[in-house]
Amino acid sequence: MAGIQMTGLASGLDTEAIITQLMNVEKTPRTSLSMKQAAAQARSDALKDVAAKLSSLKLAATTLRSAGTWADTQSVESADTTKVAARIVAGAASGGHTVTVSGLARAAQSTFDYTPPGAADSITVNGHAVPLASGASLDDAVAAINGDEDAGAFAVNVGGRLALSAKATGAASTATATGAMVANGTTLAGADASFTVDGVGYTRASNVVTDAVAGLELTLKGTSTGTAVSVTTPGADPGAIVDAAKAFVTAYNATVEAIRSRTTEKRIPNASTEIEARQGSLFGDTGLNGILGSLRNIVSSSVAGAPSALDQLSELGITTGTSTGSGTLSPDAIAGKLTLDSAVLRAKLDKDPAGVRRLLGASTSGPGFAQKLEQVLDPLTQAGGMFDARITSSTASLTSIKDGLSRFDDRLATRETALRKQFASLEVALQKNQATLARVQAQLG
Repeated sequence: MAGIQMTGLASGLDTEAIITQLMNVEKTPRTSLSMKQAAAQARSDALKDVAAKLSSLKLAATTLRSAGTWADTQSVESADTTKVAARIVAGAASGGHTVTVSGLARAAQSTFDYTPPGAADSITVNGHAVPLASGASLDDAVAAINGDEDAGAFAVNVGGRLALSAKATGAASTATATGAMVANGTTLAGADASFTVDGVGYTRASNVVTDAVAGLELTLKGTSTGTAVSVTTPGADPGAIVDAAKAFVTAYNATVEAIRSRTTEKRIPNASTEIEARQGSLFGDTGLNGILGSLRNIVSSSVAGAPSALDQLSELGITTGTSTGSGTLSPDAIAGKLTLDSAVLRAKLDKDPAGVRRLLGASTSGPGFAQKLEQVLDPLTQAGGMFDARITSSTASLTSIKDGLSRFDDRLATRETALRKQFASLEVALQKNQATLARVQAQLG
């Protein structure tokens, strides 16, 4: 109770200590309930974690066979990107091209002497009047021209002279300036790019060309006597498939670790702390061990198909670790975890992409590995599935224990209040008796 406790004044007893000891006896059953609550919470948390790992594994398996992973892609390479760069902008015919660049496109340029105007005036750039204030300096003129989108040219102060450059490249580009403040202009005419593709000549106003080779964008960077540009045949991107396989192996190993760590962690008999009570909440769980066995069976078994076709993950470089270097099984191999040899998978993709696609389940010829795994995972991960039911049951059990603790605490509070009232009544009765005794003794005396 709050405040100063004035106890035992009449009886001479430490009633606060007596109440505390009595309440400690009353609280003994609560400790058992707290241990049950810690164990139930640990079980619920563990089931939710395993469920999340299984959902991630299912997503990784689905990605192995998804159309996005196996979508056809193309790549283009230039033998000398300092001369000609290339990229695919649409479906391009596979094969090689030779690009010879004899001249690059450039913008028209002009340079003028500049004299600040004595009064407000304007300078005409490419036929467009740009207003200037009285006494506008060369830097003021540069800022005014560059701030006017309709001027059609960029301006810069070059050694005290006004230099203009057309915003567009090509022989038709212009960078003219007229007005009282400019004089002694010198001009460098614009030029078109001149190049050939496979012997066919082209001229274009820009160095970025999209209409010389269907599906390709060529960027001309320097003159050359011939730069080879090659386009690959459309096909699945090996890098995307290897990445999907890596993600699957990671998700599978995380699932195996989550299940094994829970089912092999032993309980602590007569746990005295909540930390001890949380341990071993799923030790030896038959449901989880059954899931682990199913996963191991699927990754190690064959996928139905033609005798000559790829039919096991191990043929793609997805295997369990086998050796620590001394010929004994590694800890990960004992745990049933997978490893991926990316080089083996890439080699199989180069040699037999259709076989890899069928094995992983991405072809239309029939179900593959991903579908087999999904058949096991679907009942576990779907709404209302096995894990949903177990988590719901665990949550209900945890709620029941929490409610029991709350009711127990209410009873404890009521019991403590009653004890304090009883001891307070005892003190009052003793005080009355002591007062009566004192009066009698005084009368006798």
